[in-house]
Amino acid sequence: MGVNVTISNLNCYCVPLVEADFKDIAAIYIILCVNSDKSWTVIDVGQSGELGERINNHDRIDCWKRKCLNNNIWVCIYPMPTLKYTKENRLKLESELRSKYHNLCGKR
Repeated sequence: MGVNVTISNLNCYCVPLVEADFKDIAAIYIILCVNSDKSWTVIDVGQSGELGERINNHDRIDCWKRKCLNNNIWVCIYPMPTLKYTKENRLKLESELRSKYHNLCGKR
């Protein structure tokens, strides 16, 4: 069961991590820790040219679990199809988002 969430003026599609089964598309992904009151905290931001494969085998999943003690981790995607955006476009947006949110998993 996915929901649309606006994050930094981006219309993202979000699902619980356990339900994440995206096709391999180029996209920005934003990892959220969702609290019982439905508020959320951004715990990671990244980009991928093949999102489906990347999320299912992500190298920072242990960090997500450490930052989200209730284990209610959601994956939000903002598609950036290669016919419309370049890898450089994705990297630029990823960098902008990572600079906006603090204490994220991973280094960039």
